[in-house]
Amino acid sequence: MHPLLVLRVAPNGLPHVRVGVTAGRVVGKAVVRNRVKRRLREITRTRLPRLRPGYDLWWIARRRAATASFAELEAAVDELLRRAHMLASPPNDLAPHAERSP
Repeated sequence: MHPLLVLRVAPNGLPHVRVGVTAGRVVGKAVVRNRVKRRLREITRTRLPRLRPGYDLWWIARRRAATASFAELEAAVDELLRRAHMLASPPNDLAPHAERSP
């Protein structure tokens, strides 16, 4: 269990990933909850190309997410995605290219 976030994963039978974000009142007032949700959506958006398709991801913010920095939330997202085996291998165009001799 992570102190900042909970990740729920379920197969969706679709060729893409769907993402939901929840921050309950325990996280803070509306302004704080919305800031946490915006951050989580942005962090997830930048990782979409690397996510395995065909799953629904549901982020649930915990109380400590309200005071966490953006970097701490990024680290939490990466850790939970790794634990859930949701990160696919990087696309070939992002892999380092070997030098070719003519």
